Amino acid sequence: MNRSGLLLRVLRAAVLLAWLGGIGFFGSAATTNEAGLESYLRWLKTQLPLDRPEAGYVGSHRCLECHEDEHASWHRSYHRTMTQPATPDTVLGSFDGSTINCNGLAYRVFQEGGKFWAEMPDPDVMMYVIQGGKKLSLDEIPRVKRPVVMTTGSHHYQTYWVTSSRYPGLLQTLPLVYLKEDQRWIPRDVAFMRGPTDTEPLVTQWNHHCIRCHSTGGNPGLDAQGKLRTRVGELGIACEACHGPGERHVDKHRLVGKPVARATDRGPDPTIVNPAKLDSVRSTQVCGQCHGVFNVKEEFALESARKGPLFQPGEDLFRTRHYLLHPNLNGATNRQAELERNRGFFAERWWDDGTILAGGREYSGLLASACHTRGKMTCLSCHSMHDSDPADQLSRRGGTPAACTQCHSEPQYTTELNRHTFHAPNSSGSNCLNCHMPHTTYALFNAIRSHQITSPRVEPSRTHGTPNACNLCHLDRSLAWTAEHLERWYHQPAPTLTAEQADLSAAVLWLLKGDAAQRVITAWHFGWAPAQEVSGTQWLAPVLAQLLGDSYGPVRYVAARALRTLPGFKDFEFDFLAPKSVREQRKDAALAQWPALPPQTSANPAILLSAQGRFDTNRATELLRQQDTRSVTIQE
Repeated sequence: MNRSGLLLRVLRAAVLLAWLGGIGFFGSAATTNEAGLESYLRWLKTQLPLDRPEAGYVGSHRCLECHEDEHASWHRSYHRTMTQPATPDTVLGSFDGSTINCNGLAYRVFQEGGKFWAEMPDPDVMMYVIQGGKKLSLDEIPRVKRPVVMTTGSHHYQTYWVTSSRYPGLLQTLPLVYLKEDQRWIPRDVAFMRGPTDTEPLVTQWNHHCIRCHSTGGNPGLDAQGKLRTRVGELGIACEACHGPGERHVDKHRLVGKPVARATDRGPDPTIVNPAKLDSVRSTQVCGQCHGVFNVKEEFALESARKGPLFQPGEDLFRTRHYLLHPNLNGATNRQAELERNRGFFAERWWDDGTILAGGREYSGLLASACHTRGKMTCLSCHSMHDSDPADQLSRRGGTPAACTQCHSEPQYTTELNRHTFHAPNSSGSNCLNCHMPHTTYALFNAIRSHQITSPRVEPSRTHGTPNACNLCHLDRSLAWTAEHLERWYHQPAPTLTAEQADLSAAVLWLLKGDAAQRVITAWHFGWAPAQEVSGTQWLAPVLAQLLGDSYGPVRYVAARALRTLPGFKDFEFDFLAPKSVREQRKDAALAQWPALPPQTSANPAILLSAQGRFDTNRATELLRQQDTRSVTIQE
């Protein structure tokens, strides 16, 4: 664990040494008068990482020659568009001259001369200051005009990369995000869950950070002089990321000058890797090269910085990497010293019981799941790049109970389902995924399914505050209610609970009194249709409205979006970036807009309703005063 981030430190140190070696600081950004799309594309190619033919990468266009259907299905995916050159066809953001303020700094985005531009505080100087150079105040950082040459993201939001005039080939982030659904710019620091004590710099460098998983065959290219000569097999996650470099395969299967007829089944082919034909361990490692929490082993760190990925599909991923699991996993007590040494690292990626919290770490979840470690479950059990929906890459059976019953085929899981679930066979409570893969992982303003296959338990909720599947569906029920049912149905010992845990809805407690991770996950479930169907919708609005004044931007955003799914709130206006006073006004407006429920035969204090059907504002305020205010950062 003490070796974590070694590669990152090596590369950052190299960049800093280059800056300190006499590179001037306050020159103007280069400009160009090139006109026309073709000229622009030729120029753009000179600003982006070079290709890597020497490493055997040929590019996805060569796969198209023989594999038209597979190429087309991959082309529809968001893997392809993860990283792209900044062209009129790929840029989602409105470069219309808008100025966006980010932590006291102004960024103006516009188009000029057929290019996309940002007028901004000099990112080279900002990184120099961050790395320990001369101390400068914000108003001392010179403003520069930099071309935007590359994009990252296309599904939910998109961020952008600008060139460096001081260090050729270095790409640095424009610290803004364009929200696709909202069609608006927001500062990067409010697009992610960042605690108030999180000092992560707004300026990050693509060459040593995002390149590892947002490109195919990305090589930072650190040379002996400490300079980066970055190369990629291809931008985005392309064919060769999963199948390996394709040069030998193409050479074998092409005639001179034209492609061969498409093969039906040539049998084993050592020139290419098909993840579907690998064993369950090696197949899953293909996805795990990006979707896991890992450190490059110290003895391979410098080689990785100089040569790029040392793993190729079909090889042993663990040869060059350490993959990490939480010290508290499965109630372990023999790794507490490791946890104390690295508590912040673990807290940014896991719930305290060892369940994965941060999105994009699905492989780490599988490594803690018996379905994979003792069974044959792989990523391809549910996902497919070529037979799936583009959003989640789910295959036809993925996302349905069929993903589970391909292995669990006994009657209690198929034809006599209520023997196992104690729910109606066609209900959301009989969907295996809702109980064993609940939405307890966070990324991109969404709760997503945990890939750490577990069974519902109250103990992690009681001890560590990890939300459980039952109470994320039954939003109106307490932990005591859940414990009673799990004891009766599955003979789980009922734990000792506090009075609040016994009497109040667990979801209400997480939403009002919980930490930021609990709040954002629960707020998402308040807008989740299965939970609304089970728990009712009429009482949700006044509880959810409390989060419109939350101190975390993503919590406010998710809460407002969930609020708009409720009756009478479809067109409710709320800007999660408005000043605090305005947000409080909109919170009051939401409470005023909610009509009190018809008089009840009895009060329901578990969800803060009086016998008259009114919301208990005083109790809600009391819970908010006791809110867990610890800093929460999620490394999604």
